Amino acid sequence: MPKTDIEKTLGYALHSSAFLMKQAIKQLIHQQQIDTTPEAFFMLNLIPDNGIEQQELINKTHKDKAAITRLLDQLTRQNWIIRRVVKDNKRKCIIKISEPGLVIKRQLNQALAEISQKMIKGIPTDDLRSCFKVLNMLSENLDELVAEQHNQPLT
Repeated sequence: MPKTDIEKTLGYALHSSAFLMKQAIKQLIHQQQIDTTPEAFFMLNLIPDNGIEQQELINKTHKDKAAITRLLDQLTRQNWIIRRVVKDNKRKCIIKISEPGLVIKRQLNQALAEISQKMIKGIPTDDLRSCFKVLNMLSENLDELVAEQHNQPLT
């Protein structure tokens, strides 16, 4: 079946790949019999050992504060993270991974490593490096574009 015009675009290729990757991660989580979402798993992996401010997670994920708060609420209910309010600034919150959260993170990352190898099979290392480089450049360009559009007055 021939591809439509939209299927020939970079946006479609990125969206399709991201969707399929999310589906693979959902299946992986289900197979591991863990009650979580790909977004929550992704969030766990963004939290360094020494913790991170909530605002930094908002910046890294490009999600709004409400969406991040919902994800953090879910991780807190599961006892996978610990939230601490900063004494000097009650509006700041530091998030750290708890011991149960570390166990889940390690378990899922180990399983993910196995499917990651299948995902990239047959792709030469140099092509993967180029892909990362181009994707990072796209992200930088899109960040600038979104910032420019955000600063434009509504007509």
